[in-house]
Amino acid sequence: MAGFTTQCLPSYTVGTEAYAAVPQVIGAANAVVVGGERAMAAGLERLKRAVEGTDVRITGSFWFGGEATYAQVDRLAAEPAVQAADAIFAMGGGKAVDTCKILAHRLGKPLYTFPTIASNCSPVSCISIMYNDDGSFLEIVQLHVPPAHCFIDTQIIAEAPEVYLWAGIGDTIAKYHEVTFSMRGDSPAYAPVLGQAISCMCAGPLLAHAAAALADCVANRVSADLEHAALNIIVSTGLVSGLVGVDYNSALAHALFYGLTTIPSVERDHLHGEVVSYGVLVQLAMDGQDEALQELLRTYRALGLPTRLADLGLTLEDDFTGVLAATEVNQELEHVPYPVTRERIWDAIVKLEAVSDACDVPAAPAPQVPRD
Repeated sequence: MAGFTTQCLPSYTVGTEAYAAVPQVIGAANAVVVGGERAMAAGLERLKRAVEGTDVRITGSFWFGGEATYAQVDRLAAEPAVQAADAIFAMGGGKAVDTCKILAHRLGKPLYTFPTIASNCSPVSCISIMYNDDGSFLEIVQLHVPPAHCFIDTQIIAEAPEVYLWAGIGDTIAKYHEVTFSMRGDSPAYAPVLGQAISCMCAGPLLAHAAAALADCVANRVSADLEHAALNIIVSTGLVSGLVGVDYNSALAHALFYGLTTIPSVERDHLHGEVVSYGVLVQLAMDGQDEALQELLRTYRALGLPTRLADLGLTLEDDFTGVLAATEVNQELEHVPYPVTRERIWDAIVKLEAVSDACDVPAAPAPQVPRD
């Protein structure tokens, strides 16, 4: 057994001119940008202008492939410009960044991230969620270190469709509830305890800014509320993820996400954080946290987050056999305070339907996912 523990924490730059810090942070480097098409349309020229005349050179830009798969990693790793680069710049959302994490790890190159939406913690976390070529979930890869640095341009975040910030808020709420649930009854070491303390930022402090941040995003307006929400979504959750480790990082909310997205319409029509946020309510219902469930459900209604199956295009009469089977065996339920069986999950889903029906807070409309 090793006689030491190394904990690498993520670092970041945030602001409307965040890309101007790239030369200062990185020094001299030839870098390739790998990202989503819309992401690079939003940020690539802005990045090129920021490094013009410096020792940072952009030697190529590549589409990540649309899905975080090993086939796309293989394709990118074969590109001569990628092989020759000193560093990889990942630009975009979670799947683009996760693809680049595996790519950088394979090639032994430093990775710098440039999120163009605030939807999850991938830009600073130590994990990559990988998928099969057909888009179905494959595995979660645990990496030893987070990306070298994250550059968060709040102007780009503000100009992105608000649905991504909305879903990011939903995903971030889960971090507090899942970590607290999965750690219950344990006596963890220093780092997980620190991670649990930071997870509190993903609850009250996030929700205090959520509504105003969404309104600012609709108006494409940078504000303190927007920056606060973006930092909680990207940085707070990433810090928690890295500190608490694989045992405590997630629980039922994420396990149910992987189960529900075996339904093609859910995978196609709903965002990660949107589905995860629904799973938080199911977890609270299962765990008997009725007061917290009522309070959070009312908050969800005000924000337009899902509180019942109909919000995901489903009903209690649908066949959930495959969903429940996939959820029960998901790796996110390997370390929880009591067995989470398909019967318990189903009973919680049914309970949530009744609680949601009884809620007197009108539901705000959910923002729409942009379609190409």
